[in-house]
Amino acid sequence: MKLCLIVNDSKPLAKKLAAEFEKKATEKGILSYYYDGALGEGTDFAVVFGGDGTILKFIRGAEVTVPILGINCGKMGFLAESGSSPDEYLDRLQTGRFTLDDRRFLRVDLDGGETVYALNEVVLGRENTINLMDITVSISDKGALESFRADGVIVSTPTGSTAYSLSAGGPVLSPRVPAFIVTPICPHDLQSRPIVLPESDLISITASSAGKCAVVADGITVASYNEPTKLSVSVSDRKVSFVRMDDRSFYEVMLSKFSRGK
Repeated sequence: MKLCLIVNDSKPLAKKLAAEFEKKATEKGILSYYYDGALGEGTDFAVVFGGDGTILKFIRGAEVTVPILGINCGKMGFLAESGSSPDEYLDRLQTGRFTLDDRRFLRVDLDGGETVYALNEVVLGRENTINLMDITVSISDKGALESFRADGVIVSTPTGSTAYSLSAGGPVLSPRVPAFIVTPICPHDLQSRPIVLPESDLISITASSAGKCAVVADGITVASYNEPTKLSVSVSDRKVSFVRMDDRSFYEVMLSKFSRGK
């Protein structure tokens, strides 16, 4: 078995756990190496030490074709595992005592022809102005769904439903639900609310603002525009697999993460 170790160097706990993990892997005769910008040939698993942000950064920087085991060293860690020792993680990888959790990406076709992908969400929002944006959301072959004035709009996968979309008032979706969420950001009306759409829909978003507007995919600005802009969002065939060893259900994990005082 061959493991690629990806470490968030800004987190002392991540560096400590990675060193322990590497030592135990060597003792068990498992080959491991630190990520240097590319996955080595023959890699079986990528082991990420950090939080969800570290995992998203790794996914953005590499064409990930192997399952990811996330070791949570962050605050929330919905994508990462937590609570096991390096020995247990390695033993379960060796014996196959885990499941794979496949998550799909959003495909975002930008104004100008570029295509980007997002695992959590894509945000179209204002960049350098206090003025509201005029936004219209349309569904392919069905016409305009809604028009509103707001700070922006979020299109989220079920994976991202516990992230920015939730903070903006969107619902939580189980990862098993084949859908995505359109969530207005601070709409200046009484009617605009988050909408859950089937993943088969193709949506188009047009927006204009008195200043620049920006497109942000999983926390990274991928484009900015001075003029009115349009982008298309759909669910992609591209996916990533996460190693799951935690026997708790998604709902148990969600409640433990968001319970006050825990």
